[in-house]
Amino acid sequence: MADYTEPVQLDDHKLGDRWVGATIGPVTINGSTPSNPLTRVRMQFRLGTSVYTLDSDSSQTRDAAITIDDADTWEASIAELDTFLATPGRWSWDMEFYVAAYSSPLTLFKGSILVHDQVTE
Repeated sequence: MADYTEPVQLDDHKLGDRWVGATIGPVTINGSTPSNPLTRVRMQFRLGTSVYTLDSDSSQTRDAAITIDDADTWEASIAELDTFLATPGRWSWDMEFYVAAYSSPLTLFKGSILVHDQVTE
């Protein structure tokens, strides 16, 4: 089966800086808005054994939240974060979308983000 996950390259980030956040959507699948409303969005960043999770279900994450802005059009947002990825390197990530009536997610986006080490004098 072919990988239908859309690759998205996030802009580089500098360790210790505030992350500017992101907007998601509206999401379409095969050119159409999905018929079931969005119930949860989870984005996980991974570098080796380190995992950083953004999740619209606040009971499922200790890191930061995603807000579902419009469940019908699958629009969501991630606010600016003062604390973000804590280790320099190229982190891989993916984003899962959960919908009403299904227990398994759709992983629609994936990519990487390069976190640069702080410059010291």
